[in-house]
Amino acid sequence: MKVYINGNNISKEQLTKWKKERIQKVLSTLGHREPEVNDIDSMIKKLTELKLRYSYNEMYDKLKSRLRISGIMMRVGAALSGERRKFSKTNIYLDGITAKEAIKGIDRFMLKQSHENDQVNLSACPDHYVLRPFGENELEVIETTGNSPFPVQFFIVFDDETGLKTPRDNSYKYQSVGVARMKDGTSIGGVRHQFKDTDNGIEVSLVVEFPALCPTSIVKSHQMHLACEFSYWLQWIKDQKHK
Repeated sequence: MKVYINGNNISKEQLTKWKKERIQKVLSTLGHREPEVNDIDSMIKKLTELKLRYSYNEMYDKLKSRLRISGIMMRVGAALSGERRKFSKTNIYLDGITAKEAIKGIDRFMLKQSHENDQVNLSACPDHYVLRPFGENELEVIETTGNSPFPVQFFIVFDDETGLKTPRDNSYKYQSVGVARMKDGTSIGGVRHQFKDTDNGIEVSLVVEFPALCPTSIVKSHQMHLACEFSYWLQWIKDQKHK
């Protein structure tokens, strides 16, 4: 697997360093202190087990004061930004998997509720608190975007492209696309993740759109968030082929 941000190859060491920092932030947010563990897989496993011990309502109650603040900030930012957007982009290349297999797996994680999917989704990135299928074609997300000081709650409505600025690239056969909205319906951006086959595997173009007034540091840091979650999801999908 190769991960690129702004044309630069992101090493496994860089991604591991980012994950460790985010794990400590999330533990602090949840009010837990854990001894430093150098093995990143063990750290992620422990954090995922901690999150899974909370019911949805317990997790929401733990985060609700922070979600209230981030909700106000996002609604104001979206209103003042109008239709202007900033873009968080990451590219991933992975051998040994097809674009059809990748999109089928990603759609399952986004839209099918199961204990296994909960475990995978919470393991994919330290900053995931809730990824919960909501209705027919919708995903409720509670996560920290980039290096934001607060987690945010939003709902992705898939196959809705209203207001998206990132054009469809027809050289990518498959896509996961949707608009992100707050609980009150305020649009705060969206996603256009596109997948295509290469000679040996797949190329994935990941794009998240933010309101233009969102701090650039958050948008840039979210590129690592994308690298973290999608590298995990795609590797998991590939590994399942050989079981």
